[in-house]
Amino acid sequence: WEEIAAVAMAVQNMWLCCTEMGIGSYWSSPGLIKYMDEFFTLNEGEKCLGFFYMGYSDEEPLEAERKPINDKVEWL
Repeated sequence: WEEIAAVAMAVQNMWLCCTEMGIGSYWSSPGLIKYMDEFFTLNEGEKCLGFFYMGYSDEEPLEAERKPINDKVEWL
């Protein structure tokens, strides 16, 4: 569980860096990832968790519509 969460955090950091640098990016886990061991040599216990696509776009990024944090967080 912790290793999967660490991968997700690393991907989020790459996504944030790409956004800052004006590089479009997207993480996807298509159904074919379950067959990655047929294409790559994976060690025992390893598996592909997805693909991180990166590239430049001619389109301007959409402006984010942010709502207040208090609409999303419940303080206990």
